[in-house]
Amino acid sequence: MLKRLRKSALLAVAALLLGGTVACNSSDGTGGTSSVTGEGDSAPANNSGGKVPGQCTNPVELDMFVDATWYPFQDWSGEIPEAITKATCVKPKVTVATDDKQLALMVASGSLPDLVVSFNFKLMSDSKLSLPYNEIFPQYARNVKFDPVKEFVNTVSDGNYYAIRNDFSTESEWKANPYAHMMTAGLAMRKDILEEIGNPPIKSLEDLNSVFLQVKQKHPEMSPLILNPNWLRPYFDTQFGAQGGFVDEGGKLVYYLKQNALRKSALYMNSLYRNGFVSSENFAYKNESETEQMMLANKGFAYTWTYAAADRLNADGKGKYPFVQLAEPLGPEAKIVSTGTGGLGVYVTKNNKDVEASVRLLEYMFTEEGWRLGEWGIENQDWTWNDQGYPEFKYDNNDLESIKNKGVYWWGVPWESGVGMALTSYKEGSETTRQGEHYDKIISFNPAIGMIAPDTDSPEQIIKTNIDNMIKTEITKVYLAKDEHQANQAFDDLLIKADKMGIEKLESWANAQYGPYKEKYDSLTKK
Repeated sequence: MLKRLRKSALLAVAALLLGGTVACNSSDGTGGTSSVTGEGDSAPANNSGGKVPGQCTNPVELDMFVDATWYPFQDWSGEIPEAITKATCVKPKVTVATDDKQLALMVASGSLPDLVVSFNFKLMSDSKLSLPYNEIFPQYARNVKFDPVKEFVNTVSDGNYYAIRNDFSTESEWKANPYAHMMTAGLAMRKDILEEIGNPPIKSLEDLNSVFLQVKQKHPEMSPLILNPNWLRPYFDTQFGAQGGFVDEGGKLVYYLKQNALRKSALYMNSLYRNGFVSSENFAYKNESETEQMMLANKGFAYTWTYAAADRLNADGKGKYPFVQLAEPLGPEAKIVSTGTGGLGVYVTKNNKDVEASVRLLEYMFTEEGWRLGEWGIENQDWTWNDQGYPEFKYDNNDLESIKNKGVYWWGVPWESGVGMALTSYKEGSETTRQGEHYDKIISFNPAIGMIAPDTDSPEQIIKTNIDNMIKTEITKVYLAKDEHQANQAFDDLLIKADKMGIEKLESWANAQYGPYKEKYDSLTKK
């Protein structure tokens, strides 16, 4: 259940990708957040913000708005929040959004609280609303040094950065943490049925088609493939090397629809339908719980989801039907480009009544000690660190009720790194880990692309939204075409419509920014 809630937070990112691109990453060489280096200021303090020895008896109360309707914690309570307050002498008073318009209304009315936790980087990275980290940290926590790449990917046009967003790790951090595996799209399959047909090797899409055909012949009552509606095509995009969003082709950006690899992936989806491996009704499903229940009711053989699909199905189905992950990429074209720059940011608003206390909380939570306390719990009591480089938990970190009672995990999320998030999911011998070990080999990094995002209501944002909506509604014509010729024609129609909507103008705007961003990123990573 926890992972299902967590996945909801990531779907907004995944929906933008529409392909194999992984957008989230970040952290240090030991699994905590190395956004902060230096000793940090985690000594207890009084409510005026000054450091004092001994226990914190009167913590500073700060209003914190969490701009995420799905957030499972409605207040700052439990063993872990209490431990964080003891370390920082800060006690947030939490309000969770009731809808996705609430933050915008607060901005319009000038009624922002002390702290805002939000995915809305564009809105909150504004000097009229928020205080820059690059000003308040040197003033109140001068020992703190953020990673230069993390500063860069969070810096906006005014030269400031107003947050260090979660779920971002640098390429070097990922490579330094071999037990941290980035979340990717995946395909789960019924282990018992694979054994029934002789466990044939699946090294290519042709091999996969052969397996689907055998399943269709032996089990006509079962669909060879069921597509999760939130993960329809990303797994197959990955196999063809198709990316989401803007894509670097020879040093210039094109919008993802123009990739030949994307056409190949869409045409492959059409072949799955024409061969009877997936039903036309599947493309109309909206609820992923519905498709998961179909898998658990013996109605499907294979299922597109994330790299955790098999482990999730095994857990949710209580082992009734055994699932395994198709762990290896299916051919030399398979690749993933991680363009992510992060997700949730914690913003110190201009209405903040105690900036020093706010920085003290942030400083502690960005440290390895603070981040791990928030997400994993108390070391040696709740988890231990395996010397090989990953945490081992003493409680079920997928049990939402026990997690809510402790107040653990979700108060680490706003400060977690990509590597830290991945280490939370690491389990030796699991299907998730097995796929992660293989897919790490085909991931490359280019967050300079992820920095390119149009402003709300800008001409470029309008073009992008129109194109994305058009693709969302029209691409089903490619999937359900009667033959490959008609599928190709339907894909050509998408390109014609996108051209009329201004796709070249969108690409021109993106390329004007991409060169400087890429040059700066390359210079930082070569140091």
